[in-house]
Amino acid sequence: MFEKEKRCQKCGVAFDCGGLFGCWCRDVKLDKTALATLKERYVDCLCPNCLKQFETMAPSTKSVV
Repeated sequence: MFEKEKRCQKCGVAFDCGGLFGCWCRDVKLDKTALATLKERYVDCLCPNCLKQFETMAPSTKSVV
């Protein structure tokens, strides 16, 4: 797998990016609002910790009984 070192646009930490089809970020679930916010604020990738902060901010889709 091709990996490239990148720097997080939010915090500056270095991390590995696996590219469009093999990167860890494809497993992070973001809603449309979070994606729009990311596109508005950043022009490149975020590290796993920063990106996961946006995942936890997404409203839950689970129903409460």
